[in-house]
Amino acid sequence: MRNSILVVLILFLTSCKTTPEEYSSYPFIDQGIQSEKYEINIIFPENLELTTLFGERYPPDPRSFHAEEINQMPLVVYDKLNTLFFKYIDNNKNYMVYNLKYNTINYKLDTLNNENMTVICDSYAKKENKFVNFKFPEEEKYYKFINKEYHSEISEEEKKKVLEEYKDSREEIKKDIIETRSLRYNTMYVELEMPQEKIHFKFNSDLNKQIEFFGNRELYKKGYIYVYIYNKLSMFPHSGGLYVIRPKEKK
Repeated sequence: MRNSILVVLILFLTSCKTTPEEYSSYPFIDQGIQSEKYEINIIFPENLELTTLFGERYPPDPRSFHAEEINQMPLVVYDKLNTLFFKYIDNNKNYMVYNLKYNTINYKLDTLNNENMTVICDSYAKKENKFVNFKFPEEEKYYKFINKEYHSEISEEEKKKVLEEYKDSREEIKKDIIETRSLRYNTMYVELEMPQEKIHFKFNSDLNKQIEFFGNRELYKKGYIYVYIYNKLSMFPHSGGLYVIRPKEKK
C-alpha cells in the first residue's frame, strides 16, 4: 500500500513539472511579435542610433564631461498633437544626423529641416506645455529579461589565419586570440507585460545599455508602448531600432 501511494505521488509530481521554455521560438523584435492582441510597427530599423533631442550622444562613461547633464536629455519627445520628435545618426552614412517626426495616429515618418527642429528644441527647453511626459519610469514593472545567451563567432577563414599565424604558440594563446577576434554579443530574451497579454521577443546586443521604453501611463493602458534597442554596430543582425507595440488594427 505504501509503495502504491509513493508511485502515485511521483507520477503526480512528474505531471506537474513544467517543461523548459523554448526560447528559440521567441521572434526577433524586427521580425514582429506573436500576439493575439498586439502588433509591432517599425519606426526605424537597426543600425541607426538615437541621439538626444539636442544632438548629443549618451556618454558611455558617466565620468565624461557633462555626462550627468547629457543623460538627463530626452531621446524622444511627444507632443499633444500625437507626434514624436527625435534625431538619429546613420552609422552607415558618415554619421550624418537626421531630424524626424513620427505621427502616432497614422504611423507616418517625415524628416524635419534644422530650423523646424530648432523650434522644437527651444520649445522643449523652455518647458512649454505642448509636450507630454514621455519618460515612463514605471516601465520596469512590466518587463523582465527571461534569458541571455552569449555568442562568440568567427569565420572559418579567419580562424585558419589565426591558427596558421600562431601555430607555434600554446593552445591557450590560440584560444584567447580567436576569442579576441570573434564577434561577441548576447541574445536577450524579453517578456513584456501589456494590459491584455504578455509578449515575448528577443534581440541581439553587445552593449550594457540595451533597451529603453517610452510612453506614459495613459498610452500604456490603451496598449501602446515605444521600444528602443540600443545599437552602435552593424556587425550582427536583429539589433537596434525604434519600434512601437500597439493594439492590432481591426480588419
